Order: sequence, then C-alpha cells, then structure tokens
Amino acid sequence: MAQLNPDLALIFEKAYRDFHSVAHRNQDPIRLVYQYQDPKDQEVSAFLTALLAYGGVTTIISSVKKVLAPLGKNPHAFLKTASLRGLWSGFYHRFTTGEDIEIVMQRLQCVLRQNDSIEAFFLKEGNQQPMKVLLSSFVRRLENEPLPLYLKKTAEKRSRNLKYLISDPARGSACKRLNLFLRWVVRPKDGIDLGLWKQLSPKQLILPVDTHLLQTLKRLKWTRSDQATWKVAELATEKLRFFCPEDPIRYDFALCHLSMSGHSLQIPESRGKSHA
Repeated sequence: MAQLNPDLALIFEKAYRDFHSVAHRNQDPIRLVYQYQDPKDQEVSAFLTALLAYGGVTTIISSVKKVLAPLGKNPHAFLKTASLRGLWSGFYHRFTTGEDIEIVMQRLQCVLRQNDSIEAFFLKEGNQQPMKVLLSSFVRRLENEPLPLYLKKTAEKRSRNLKYLISDPARGSACKRLNLFLRWVVRPKDGIDLGLWKQLSPKQLILPVDTHLLQTLKRLKWTRSDQATWKVAELATEKLRFFCPEDPIRYDFALCHLSMSGHSLQIPESRGKSHA
C-alpha cells in the first residue's frame, strides 16, 4: 500500500469526536432501531431500516416508520408467526414498492422460522471467509427462500428492483446498505452501533460507500472511480485499516454526518496514490 498521510488520523479523530454522538444519532435512521429493547427486535428493525437507507434522511425515516408500523412492538415475534399478505399495500419508497417489501418479509419470515436470528442464517457457512463471499452467500440463500404462490410472478417481475434492494457484491455492487446493516450489528455498542452480533469482528467489516462518501474518497485521492463499487469499498477499507486496524470503519458514521451537516474534510496534501 502506498504511504498515507498520518495527519489524516487527527482529522478523522476530530470528525469522530464532533459527530459520533447520540445527538447525531437522533438525526439518523438508526434512531428508529433504538425504540426496541429486545436484541432480536433490534436486529430485524436494523435490517429493514438499512434496506431503505437510500435517498434523503427525512424520506428514509418516514418510509421506515411505515414499514415497521405493521410489525408492532415485537417485530421478531410478529414476523415469525403472522400473515404478511397485503400489510404494505400502497407503500412506495423511491424504487421500492410494498410488493418488494412483502417479498423480502416473506423470505425473512422463512429465515427466522428456521434459524431464529438473521445472524444464525448469515453465518450458516461459517465466519472465516472474506466478507464478499459471506455477503454474496447470504444474498443468494435469501433469494432462494420460498415464496407463497401469489408472490412468485410478482417476484419475477420485480427482480431488478429486488436485486437493487438487496444487492450482491458478486455483481459488483458496493452493497452500501448491507454493509451499513453489518456495521450497526457488528461494531461494539457505543450509543450508535448496536453490538448485537458476536461471531464477526469489526475488522472484517467493509465501508458502506454511497455517492456522498464516494466524493470524500475522491477528495482523499483514494479512488478515481465515478461509481461506488465493491472494489472501491474494499480499497477504501484497506486504506482505513492504516488508521485503525482492528476497527477500520470506526469513522463511517462521523464522515457521513460531517457531510450531512454541510461540512467537508480539510484534507492535507496526500502522499498516497489513487488505485481504483
């Protein structure tokens, strides 16, 4: 790896001190997960919240509330036992419809009935593979969960949208929202992230790269790419390991909220080269 400017460590730490706080959590979709106390309910609500984390924050929060509302106070227990047909009729969140949500929920219901937690399903093939392999396996196995007959044709028709909603790194996607979900459930509980999963380590996580963070990576000269891809996310994570080897995406929330607040990193001249 090309040498990185050590001054960035001070800049990242300042962003962390300024923005990694409960006050900023209250401006983030993750705040909706904190309405639940049971870890199983937090896991389910975090997954659904992360899937809809595209677009403006106000719209995301409004849409997530609509998706969570039918699940009541105990989403995990509700999903395992209830009929889901028609619960999200008329729902829209940009490219995502109520039918898409129902398809995902039906598959998630199968997962929870067989495994009791998303973590158990995610790690069914172990936890030692690279994250790209683990995520791709999770997505493919989730897509293969059975659907009620009335939803099968809809799932075929909505295939492209469903692949956007739950993206696969094997198709080149940066998988921003799945990586965001993993950050929430794997990083230690710190008032923002939840620390729910114990069998994955924070050092295995990949940076959740969206278009906003991509611009920061370009300013850092860590990439020249105009697209957020899995390769870009992996390379950016590798750069961040220089600053925090055991927890490379420690700064993700802070960098995101720095940008949301209308600020930008004051980046010194870097000695590193752009590789992606």
